[in-house]
Amino acid sequence: MNVKPILFALLVGISLHCCGQDFQEIVLHQIDSSDLYINDGSSTELFYLKLVPHVPPKGAIIVFPSGGETIEDLLQQIDIPQLAYKRGLVTIVPSINWGTEDRAVEIQILNEIIRQVIEEDKIPEDRFVLGGLSNGVMISLVYAQEAARNPENTAVRPMGVFALDVPLDKTHMYEYCQRELARNFSDAGMGEARWIMDRFERMYGGSPQEYPDRYIAASIYSNGVKNGGNAQYLKDMPIRMYTDLDVDWLMEQRRRDLYDWNGTDIVAMVNDLKLMGNQDANVIITMGKGVRLDGRRHPHSWSIMDNEDCINWIMKLIEE
Repeated sequence: MNVKPILFALLVGISLHCCGQDFQEIVLHQIDSSDLYINDGSSTELFYLKLVPHVPPKGAIIVFPSGGETIEDLLQQIDIPQLAYKRGLVTIVPSINWGTEDRAVEIQILNEIIRQVIEEDKIPEDRFVLGGLSNGVMISLVYAQEAARNPENTAVRPMGVFALDVPLDKTHMYEYCQRELARNFSDAGMGEARWIMDRFERMYGGSPQEYPDRYIAASIYSNGVKNGGNAQYLKDMPIRMYTDLDVDWLMEQRRRDLYDWNGTDIVAMVNDLKLMGNQDANVIITMGKGVRLDGRRHPHSWSIMDNEDCINWIMKLIEE
C-alpha cells in the first residue's frame, strides 16, 4: 500500500491549516478496469483520501463524489471534513464517481478501504457512516442494503447513511426518461435520458413494462411494491435525506414537473420506512438552495445540505 501526504491547499485550492493535518492519499493495488473513477485523464489508479484527527477517532465518515465529479471538486463544496476533524471523526473520500450497475465492484473496493482503516486507525466496526450526492448515495445505500441482506459480503454494517437528491426507483427513472424525450426541450436532459434507457435496456433486457421484476430487484426503492422492494433492508438503518424543490428551475430550465423530481420517491421511501418502524428516517426539503461549483443554479447540488445539521446527526449516532 502506497501512502503519501497531500498538501490540501494545493489539492483543492482551500486551506485546512486550522485542522493541523493534511489529507493522506492511499493508493490501492487494484487497477480501475470498471471505470469507477472517471474524468481523471488516462489514469487507471484507484485511491482514497483520508483525514485523521489528532485524538483517537470516534468513528469514520465515508463521502462519495457524485457521478463524474472529481474529488477535488467535491472537497470545494463541503465542510464535512473540517467539521468531522474537530469532532474526532476520520473522513474518507474514495476515488469512485461512476461505476457498475450491480455495484459488486464498488462493494469490493469499499470493503478493502474499510478494512484498511479499521486496522490502521483502530475505528470500531460499528462506527462507520456513509453518504454522498446522487450516484455516491446509490453506492452508499446499496452497500447498506447488502450489509443487512448478506452481511458476509460487507466489511461492516454502516450505522447510518446521509443522502443528497438520490434517484431510487429505476422503473420511475426509465419512465422519466421517456417523458424527457417526449418533451424534446433540453439537449442535456435528452442526452442523459437516452444514455440511461440504453444502459437499463442492455442490463435488464428491455423496459420495466417488459421485465418489472428485474427493475424491482435492481432498485434501491420501488414505489407501490410491498415494503418498498429492497427498501425493506433499510428499515433499521438511520437515514437523513436532503432534496431541493426548485419548481422554477424544473419548469424553466427543463420543462419538468414534480413527477420528474427525485424528491417524490425520496419522500415516499422515507414514509414507507417510517411505516416499517424506522424511527430515524428523515427528509429535509430545501427550496431553491441548489448551486453548482461554477455558480449555476441547480437543485442537484451539494449546497442543498446543511453541513452542520449533517455532522450533528452523525455525532448523535456515534455517541449514542
